Amino acid sequence: PVQAGAKETESGLLRAMAGASSREQPTTEAAKAFRFARVEAYDGGIGVFATRPIARGELIIVEAPLVTATLATLDARVAALDATTRRRFFSLCDWRATAQASKKTALGIFQSNGYPCVGDEAGVFFAFSRVNHSCAPNATHAFRDGRRWVFASRAISGGDEIVTNYVELAAPRSVRRAALRDHFGFDCRCAACAPRGERGELLCVESDERRTRIATLDDEIFDRVRGGRYGDAVRGVEERLSLLRAEGLDAPATLVRTCFDAFQAMDHKGDARRAAQWLERVLEYSRLCEPPDSTELLDLEAKLAALRRR
Repeated sequence: PVQAGAKETESGLLRAMAGASSREQPTTEAAKAFRFARVEAYDGGIGVFATRPIARGELIIVEAPLVTATLATLDARVAALDATTRRRFFSLCDWRATAQASKKTALGIFQSNGYPCVGDEAGVFFAFSRVNHSCAPNATHAFRDGRRWVFASRAISGGDEIVTNYVELAAPRSVRRAALRDHFGFDCRCAACAPRGERGELLCVESDERRTRIATLDDEIFDRVRGGRYGDAVRGVEERLSLLRAEGLDAPATLVRTCFDAFQAMDHKGDARRAAQWLERVLEYSRLCEPPDSTELLDLEAKLAALRRR
């Protein structure tokens, strides 16, 4: 986990939660998997912590946004919020306001907490926007049917902080840190950026090499498929999968996209058997990071059924 930039007071969070009706409070079984608490390990304000062990692929949070908007529509959308939702929106951090010791603004909160939703719009969330960043995250998320679904990307122990990523992870530490500093106002001190021990810096160098290669392979695999080098493309996928595991970046959502590249390679080659094997893996991983009966899952199941009929 890393410093989250702007700090949020526990009293402010409690006031925001107290103002919510029972309908707005989390009531699902998934909601019981987390709680809000001050991050004691670093200066991260309020974070989200597991209340019990959470299995890989388990749903942690599902919630609708407090507001969705573009920069052009933000002021009008925030002005139209009811009093309770507005209070919850302004309970979130505005890291620029904190850095400048100034009053929070709707724009500052939107830029500090917004996530892409549909089209050009981003959404701000009461719970999910409090999930801090790590370059070695343990949670992944997707926006489906008007709600943000958050899943464990690996097993999480009770009491551990739940963390996601704010920036591209297949990049060297210096690039990640610069992006986080520019856009979120903090210096990343996660386990991937600041490993402890005598070999700390060497571990960072090795990590940078793996992450750079992961990014390079992404382009190489595409070029190999486009050039008809289907076997080489699959070998690139297998190398990428190995590097993702070594780096701890083998989140189901990342494996979905990587294995789908191998499926496309075999599909273009006309090898239906191997294409189906890769698509089975895509479907397996998708079930760990997609809502049940999502359009994405249904489309994959239909594609696999058609492939098996060939």
